[in-house]
Amino acid sequence: MHTGITSLTQLPNMAELYPFAGFEPLFAVIGLVFFVAFIAKQISMDKASHEVMLDHSAEAVATPAE
Repeated sequence: MHTGITSLTQLPNMAELYPFAGFEPLFAVIGLVFFVAFIAKQISMDKASHEVMLDHSAEAVATPAE
């Protein structure tokens, strides 16, 4: 397979080699926001689950030690 590149001096003149070039910072911010939201949701779900397990009413879910 021939790419047509015969010298490395032509590399600065070439266009992007993949789609969405230049959007890396935006995608990094989107990934960070998703990660923080995911972790916050997981913490809130775990907290709610633990509150149910620690509740000593008749509707409470048994803890693993019981």
